[in-house]
Amino acid sequence: MVRRLLARLALACALIALGACQEAPPPPDPAANAPANAADTVAWKTYVSAVVKKLVPADQSKRIFATFLEHAASDDLKARTLENVKSFIGRGIAEGTLILFASPDSEAMAGFVEQAFADPPKPDMLKGISVIFIGKSAEQERVATALAPWGATLIFHEAN
Repeated sequence: MVRRLLARLALACALIALGACQEAPPPPDPAANAPANAADTVAWKTYVSAVVKKLVPADQSKRIFATFLEHAASDDLKARTLENVKSFIGRGIAEGTLILFASPDSEAMAGFVEQAFADPPKPDMLKGISVIFIGKSAEQERVATALAPWGATLIFHEAN
């Protein structure tokens, strides 16, 4: 009787140990899906960061100029941000630099990019520069058209 009890105890311990050896499922990929709540800025910034980590080699991550517009950003904030972007691109940018544009409001961000790149100082001024746009596919052509005179390469990622 004691043997049976010890055998059952040993079997139970072995099963518990085997259960502990099983690998936990991998955590969900934060870049897989855009957050459903456009007002959740923290979730959106986490998503954008995860997407950028997939798109940009680690050695280039220090050369990113990022512009993120929150959902329902004030007109004042948009105007200040637009001025900063225009100033940055107007000075000229070192080759290999990446410019990132992302927002929960893809249509508004596409309009923002159109405004920022409306007047190129000279053709192909941004040749060798990549612009990452994270948004809806409906805005891809608008952004590509705005960037074309500047000579920048568009890297589009659909926020789905």
